[in-house]
Amino acid sequence: MIITVTLNAAIDKSLAVPNFRLGRRHRTVDQRTMAGGKGVNIARTLKALGQPVIATGFAGGATGTHIVEQLTEESILNDFVRIREESRTNTSVLDPTTGEQTEINERGPAVTEQEVELFRDKLIYLARGAAIVVFAGSLPRGVEPELYASLVRDLERMELTTVVDTDGEPLRQAVRAEPDVVSPNVLEAEELVGHEFASEEDRSVAVREIAALGAREAIMTLPDGCFAQVLVDGQSRLKRARIEPREPVAKRGSGDAFLAGYLAARYEGRPVDHCLRFGVACGAESTGRLGAGLIDPREARRLMGDVELSLVELPAEVG
Repeated sequence: MIITVTLNAAIDKSLAVPNFRLGRRHRTVDQRTMAGGKGVNIARTLKALGQPVIATGFAGGATGTHIVEQLTEESILNDFVRIREESRTNTSVLDPTTGEQTEINERGPAVTEQEVELFRDKLIYLARGAAIVVFAGSLPRGVEPELYASLVRDLERMELTTVVDTDGEPLRQAVRAEPDVVSPNVLEAEELVGHEFASEEDRSVAVREIAALGAREAIMTLPDGCFAQVLVDGQSRLKRARIEPREPVAKRGSGDAFLAGYLAARYEGRPVDHCLRFGVACGAESTGRLGAGLIDPREARRLMGDVELSLVELPAEVG
């Protein structure tokens, strides 16, 4: 079983609006409303890929009820802690004429210490039947930034594989807790290491730096694939996976689809190279759909053949 944790779950509204301009009145040509948040998106993709998954986190108010109902309608197992304040709604506007995407994310509910402790108890209970736990997305208001780090330590004592996909201070704290995998995008990685990347070499060095901060494996997602410092037969290896970018319908959630594909293959015990290829293929396939976490598994498997994978050699003094 794979558990996905979404502490700031949402209802995601994706709108396709041609020639979108601020200050104008528009009509959509396509729209989709779904349960969302990074962990929920990952759970949706894992479900589509046929993996056993359960989504958990916080859900509050009528929006929280809508989130749970949507997941249930999609046959995604879920067990959320109900909180007093209302869960958030996020809106994404895609202009199909330019490919530009604008996202407006609500700040979400405030969560009490008591609600956090209820969640901690629930997670430990659920984890007894799990192999992998994924912590994904932002933290709600009122939650201390070290929560992910604390939960990673709790679960590693249970010998579970822990995965973190977040940003800012929660990511910084979580990396120090030595999770098995961290998976930031480029902007999140730049914030974590404290400088911008101007080249492929900068990105490859940064992945090594992130692993050195504590994560056993570090995977930086890119629009055309990823850089990954991974373990191969117990040895750390730096790899670059690349695919020719497709003409996207929407980019939102492609990193979530990547991570779901990578973890689905890992859960099946596939070799590292297979996991990376499948993750990149899933991320690329998901960009052809309006709505995060949606994927055609057959098309993703076909795209694996288009993924180029290479070993990256850095100078000995770098690291």
